[in-house]
Amino acid sequence: MTEIQVVAFRLGNEEFCLEISKVREIKEMMPITRVPNAPDFVEGVINLRGQITTVVNLKKLLGYYDDEDLSNKKIIIAEVNGEIVGVIVDAVSDVLTLTEDQIEQPPKTLASKVDMRFIKGIAKINNGERLLIMLDLDKLLGESI
Repeated sequence: MTEIQVVAFRLGNEEFCLEISKVREIKEMMPITRVPNAPDFVEGVINLRGQITTVVNLKKLLGYYDDEDLSNKKIIIAEVNGEIVGVIVDAVSDVLTLTEDQIEQPPKTLASKVDMRFIKGIAKINNGERLLIMLDLDKLLGESI
């Protein structure tokens, strides 16, 4: 049975995850330089060891309201379509190993109402007591930035 390692994180009260193969590192919040005329979800750019890197507020990109102070948030440095991008999340919780049978496709009733192209599936942990929405950053950010 195929296993997938993921990094779990929170946006508000919801839990999401990314495949660990896409994650380069997790950083504490650092100074971000705003970029004029950038979309609302683009917080700006950071200097990541000499490489200028775009930083995206994932909460805003997914349509969640976010007026919280960024200082306590984390930046997940990820590879998206061959580019390094910083993704701001509220908190990183843990690294998990999932098996194929723990991951289900979103319900068809939801898929008909919501754009699901960037959702790879929904992972069930502890017999479904904990649900993680698996994001496809290549599709989500590839169409946005």
